[in-house]
Amino acid sequence: MTPPSFSITGLPRCRRGLGAGLCVTVLLLAGCTGSLGDLDLEGSEDPVPGGSGPATGGVARGIDMPGAPQYHRFVRLTNSQWASSVQVVLNLAAPSSLSDAFEKPVAGTTDFTNNELLLSVNQRSWGDYQSAAEALAEEVTASDASLAKVYPDTDAAGFIKTVGRRAYRRPLTDAEVAKYTALFETGAAMSGTKSTFAKGAQLVIRTMLQSPHFLYRTELGEDRRPLDGYEIAAKLSLWLRNAAPDDALLDEAPTLTTPGAIAAVAESMLEEPAAALRMRHFHSELLHFDRYATISKVGVRDYDESLNAEYEESAYLFFEKIFTEGLGVKDILTSTRGFVGPGMASLYGLEPIRSGFAERDLGPDRVGFFSQLPYLTLNALNAESDAIHRGVSINLDVLCTPLGAPVPNLPQLPPLEPGQTNRERITRLTSPCGGVCHNELINPVGFAFEHFDGMGQYRDEENGGLPIDSSGVYSFSEGAKSFADAGELMRHMAEGEQAHLCYAKKLASFALQRDVVPSDLPLVETLAGLSRGASGSVKEMMLELVKHEAFRTRVGGPL
Repeated sequence: MTPPSFSITGLPRCRRGLGAGLCVTVLLLAGCTGSLGDLDLEGSEDPVPGGSGPATGGVARGIDMPGAPQYHRFVRLTNSQWASSVQVVLNLAAPSSLSDAFEKPVAGTTDFTNNELLLSVNQRSWGDYQSAAEALAEEVTASDASLAKVYPDTDAAGFIKTVGRRAYRRPLTDAEVAKYTALFETGAAMSGTKSTFAKGAQLVIRTMLQSPHFLYRTELGEDRRPLDGYEIAAKLSLWLRNAAPDDALLDEAPTLTTPGAIAAVAESMLEEPAAALRMRHFHSELLHFDRYATISKVGVRDYDESLNAEYEESAYLFFEKIFTEGLGVKDILTSTRGFVGPGMASLYGLEPIRSGFAERDLGPDRVGFFSQLPYLTLNALNAESDAIHRGVSINLDVLCTPLGAPVPNLPQLPPLEPGQTNRERITRLTSPCGGVCHNELINPVGFAFEHFDGMGQYRDEENGGLPIDSSGVYSFSEGAKSFADAGELMRHMAEGEQAHLCYAKKLASFALQRDVVPSDLPLVETLAGLSRGASGSVKEMMLELVKHEAFRTRVGGPL
């Protein structure tokens, strides 16, 4: 059976630019688009949340919301969803490793690799699914004992309905049961040493695992109508468990027709280990944890390559705590506690740790995750701080500030001159632009972290005893705010709206598996409002998200 074919469109470039006023920097030059505080729905054909028009681009409430959502009614399983879903369908002991050889999405073209725009099927991937289905069907029918783990009885009708419901994530129709029954009988009549039941089951399994009803999550029916209970169960499970719904959730699926019922099931799922793993993946892609493995320092005495793994796991553990303990964006930005490995302890100036990781108070200078060693060391130049990358990453990933693409030709960073601070060097290099990109957005944020060197260690002086100036002014969506250092900047971000709007947008994009654009602003504002509230937990945001129309209803995209 041939699956629906989807066209992949490239992400649109930002629609406004500084033109000839663009300046050059040593590492990353960004041209700014829009203006903070605007509500820019230009180019949006449908400003209604969940609307059918392909709303694209623009700056909304100070956060950049470009994109090209297609609102596909068929969304292919990601490779990891496929592996875990096969485990559910066939009652395997672990997710299938066959997906390791599948074609991988091109990271960096969308915020997250589960985005609908990356989940096309080409000749190679279709061949991968076929060969994997055949291998799995052979594996689980190799003996009657192994097949009994998939389905404990030996009646064809029960097998087809039970396994088919798991694979299709809904009960099979009478017509589908009839087709699979005929297929089972064809397989049972084939030659071979396996039992009649095993031969019939093998052909059925091969076919089910290649069906679009297994390979794609569906959102069918009339536009703007609620998803049915089985579609909700699949959407919840594939998001929060990264797998197809199990038998228990499928039994409960017909009741998932109200926001309250959906939230009740989601609340229970959020306490499962699988949800913590999903949020581990979310934060990893949000803040690019894969880059920790690439850290390299030349001529830096305190650096050892073994630190890279510590940095990565420390970051994971920090965000795992944020999720599992009911914390939120405020805590991400202002907590002074972090996780420390043996090599990191000495860099923090803490008591040694023999092995593993320990949670420690890192002191008043370490306000929020972005003042911790992993982030600071990644965004650095050998032993020197890197104001440009630090400023750009927080603007893009934490504040969703609209920055354009870098210019193609980047000059070398000049060496520090005697009597010159790094701030003065970067300011001189970027001052010719005369625009807001560096002067008002990138540089102020980056300079806030100048007290931390290239190894993330705190200092009060640089370049032979010159005092460090980490003060600045930043134009948030609600207005400009001044700060003395990174800690005060983080507290402004925690109290203001922009960081909460940005996190809400990213969380919604990950959950909905599509670009989030200005027409989704009511959803983003609702989630951000919760985030800024008294408890402001990530879990509260997720529960609110599953109750929202954007999650529960169909949007009229192409089949």
